[in-house]
Amino acid sequence: MGISHYALLATLFTTHPGAARVDRAVEAIVDRGVIVEMIVRCQNGTAIMSYSKIERRYCTPQFECFSNLDVTIRRSCGE
Repeated sequence: MGISHYALLATLFTTHPGAARVDRAVEAIVDRGVIVEMIVRCQNGTAIMSYSKIERRYCTPQFECFSNLDVTIRRSCGE
């Protein structure tokens, strides 16, 4: 198999934990292998954050990274 064929085998998994409970901040999770993208609910809309499985850090859309999920959600939402 050539390298281009391996791209088709990449893992892509999406879940919607916010659909089960309205008080959850995380609305959707997209697993892209070493990076997880999260759509979080804010007071004024949503924000897309990322989590590095290698570095074990959450990053805001403004590229600020923290090890604490709650801090990252607050910073992503502009709080």
